[in-house]
Amino acid sequence: MKAIIFLLFVVLVFLIIRFTLNRIIEIRSKNQSTEDTPIDSNATSESMVQCALCGVHLPQSNAYYDGNDTFCSEGHMQDFHAKKKDSE
Repeated sequence: MKAIIFLLFVVLVFLIIRFTLNRIIEIRSKNQSTEDTPIDSNATSESMVQCALCGVHLPQSNAYYDGNDTFCSEGHMQDFHAKKKDSE
């Protein structure tokens, strides 16, 4: 009877180890396949705009818009309007 229980225990341990190793292999293969694909494959394209002060290009969703011009930051928007007032 003890031999049967021992064999069942060994089989249980074997199955647990095999399941764990299969899961590790599956996760590694999934990570390798995602590293091989380009990053932008699932990304949606977004239009780029240029800062009126410094000329940096950035996605439209990150830009600040004052009604006429686009800027990369609030500071550049304020500097642009301050320079515009000084020149007038």
